[in-house]
Amino acid sequence: MSDEPSAPKPSRKSDLLAIGFVVVAVGVAAWALRDDFPSMLDSIGEIAWWRPVVAFAGIVLGLLATAEVWKHCLAALGSPVSSAAAREIFFPAQVGKYLPGSVWPFLAQMKFARERGVPGGAALLAGSVFLVVHAVTSVLVGALLLVSQPDLVSRFGWAGLCIPLALVLLHPRIINWLARKLAKRSGTTPPVLRWSGLVKPLLWMLPAWVGYGVAGYVLADPFTDSVLRLAVVCTGAFALGWLVGLLVFLAPAGVGAREAVLILALTPLLGAPAAATVSLMLRVGHTLADLVLALRYGLARARRDRRASEVAPAQ
Repeated sequence: MSDEPSAPKPSRKSDLLAIGFVVVAVGVAAWALRDDFPSMLDSIGEIAWWRPVVAFAGIVLGLLATAEVWKHCLAALGSPVSSAAAREIFFPAQVGKYLPGSVWPFLAQMKFARERGVPGGAALLAGSVFLVVHAVTSVLVGALLLVSQPDLVSRFGWAGLCIPLALVLLHPRIINWLARKLAKRSGTTPPVLRWSGLVKPLLWMLPAWVGYGVAGYVLADPFTDSVLRLAVVCTGAFALGWLVGLLVFLAPAGVGAREAVLILALTPLLGAPAAATVSLMLRVGHTLADLVLALRYGLARARRDRRASEVAPAQ
């Protein structure tokens, strides 16, 4: 009997559905925005060159914070690693989220974790807890949209009920139940999570959301004078967009779903062409940041492995 939870299995059918979703989403978006393309080009011209640079820096800082979230989730499950090791596992694996299907980051995390002496099952469970922490905090941060836009409260005030429900999902008993479900095919019992083990992952999500919000704000600022409201909307909209992208599991890395939420949330402040421009630039920035960090820490992992292989024969 295996001593670790079984790895998730890729599905060809879900891969094809994911590809189809992206094609349809891009096609629908292009058709809906066809009359706004000239205005979108004008919007790009209004964004000074330094703004995408600052936005990219905010995105990178946010992603680095999420690596710390994953690291502390792993530590809470009894497998502590250094920040450098966590990044060498986490970032190369994250590229898998751009592939059709939702299992690739988990498979890669398990593989890279084993190379660092971490049980693959612990990496799988850490990835699951990471998503729960991400999702719960995205609901809390996304609620900023209701606070910042009173007209939304009259129509979607009931969405505030999601906040206590999200907190319930974060309760250690719920997460422990999830861990037992993931480990049910093995002969081992996963570690029991406690509130103390969830404090650090939750705290590290704060700089993550702030970094993403800063990125959106810097890009959107030229199109409105509403400084505080724009900062709140950009942060809340990105958090809500991340959650919707997660729920629409057919969309690799939330492509299409996240942008739709951002455009809907930013249009009242920026206008549709500028909102579409900002959302697309954020997508490009996040994709580029994912690739840069994956390359940076993937090369570091490769150098470490090479040095280890050179030392082994000498011993």
